[in-house]
Amino acid sequence: MASPPITFEPLKPLHAPLLHGWLQEAHVREFWDDGDRTLEQVLAHYFEPDWDAVPFLIVLGGLPIGYIQTYPVDAESEFAVWRGSSGETWGIDLFIGERAWLGRGLAGPIIQAFLGLLRALHPALRRVLIDPETRNTRARHVYAKAGFVPLTTVEVEGKELGLMGLDI
Repeated sequence: MASPPITFEPLKPLHAPLLHGWLQEAHVREFWDDGDRTLEQVLAHYFEPDWDAVPFLIVLGGLPIGYIQTYPVDAESEFAVWRGSSGETWGIDLFIGERAWLGRGLAGPIIQAFLGLLRALHPALRRVLIDPETRNTRARHVYAKAGFVPLTTVEVEGKELGLMGLDI
């Protein structure tokens, strides 16, 4: 049986209650705790007009199961020194919000599908960065299987992140 298709839907304000619910889940908050506890905080954070991240829902066979965002890594970025030597560098962050879909081997296919979208949106893309917390060994393993290689360890907002890169 074929796997359901993985697609991405731009995050819209009508998705805020769904995103808010996921952000309260213990398995999400363990590594993605941005402090947004109320729906109003989620709306303010994820729909801030000057925010440089581009947010999407991860949709599996028509069912929203998680969240992914991408952002440009430019000269002013905290990760600027790890940009590619040519072309554009973009960062990604993601989580699976629906507990029922955890541990099913979806992170790799989600990343591969999203990289396809990212390449289509940004033809000059040459490097992608991802920055899991160093204590998130499961995510680091999945990202390595998807082709990301460790670049460095950095501290950002009191968290130790294992910056990883993938050259396209």
